[in-house]
Amino acid sequence: MAKSSFTPKPPLEKLPLATRKDIRDKYDENKADQESEISKLLGVSFTLAINPNEVVAYVKEDNRMSIGGMFNSYVNGFILALKSYLEKYGDDGKAHFNAAVSSSALSVNVDERGDSAPTISADVKEGVYRILFNHDRVGYNVTSQFDCILPAIEAVPTGGFCLASKNSIENEYTDKIDDLQQEIAQITGITDVVLDPNFEENYKTLCEAAQPPQQWQQNFGKVHFGYFNGLKGQLEQQGFKKDDMLQEGLQEALPSKTFKIRIVKQTTGNKTNEIVLEDGVAYLQTTTERWWYNVNDIGAGLVNLL
Repeated sequence: MAKSSFTPKPPLEKLPLATRKDIRDKYDENKADQESEISKLLGVSFTLAINPNEVVAYVKEDNRMSIGGMFNSYVNGFILALKSYLEKYGDDGKAHFNAAVSSSALSVNVDERGDSAPTISADVKEGVYRILFNHDRVGYNVTSQFDCILPAIEAVPTGGFCLASKNSIENEYTDKIDDLQQEIAQITGITDVVLDPNFEENYKTLCEAAQPPQQWQQNFGKVHFGYFNGLKGQLEQQGFKKDDMLQEGLQEALPSKTFKIRIVKQTTGNKTNEIVLEDGVAYLQTTTERWWYNVNDIGAGLVNLL
């Protein structure tokens, strides 16, 4: 028999007096300061929109005396996670967060995945950032929100590169590629050699893949750098460095002076990766299924194409 879907509990019609007092004393008293701190971090006017009647429905009656402290802890846990997120992703992270959380509000809600839900997670619904709790674990792991923000924000379509990929390009590609380009220029004798990562096309292809490699977005820039670094190693192994004949042969075959990374549906002979010369460009090719596999082999056999 198929398992029935999870049905959220209805909100409580009225909270006990002791519960209301605890919320007033331990949450409401801190709410304005917490909203102010979040607003300063994000640069927008931010609101805490927690509905106590909805959340308390999942709290055992014996524990309903300390609800205010629980709400306070949820929000403080979010603030700690937000600071960590902004420290890593900076202004781009702030812009992505504000674009996704268009209502500039936070709530605490039951995770409608039911029994399969993690103890704590998050999503964005109708522009509201929602801290989600497992229906049997309300109030647990409230400070364990560091891994919640990025997935919640990235799940909201914004167009262009996702935040994780932009961060990887900036820190794991752009900061290092100039030195590598100079090394490849020396090896090939092509002083103005072009390394074209083809970011936009590759990103689109990976996004559209039915089963893209896990964590490809977080490593997007790193992988492209890895392919070009693998190319450098292959050029050295094949003897291009200080060999005028090989350098001249490469220059003749490569009038565009360009090495370009490209994802194709299938490589020749189902190879993990390959290099092909096409219209004066050297394409470093692989497939979505073999993305980030054997990057040190990219460019193997180039000398045989000349």
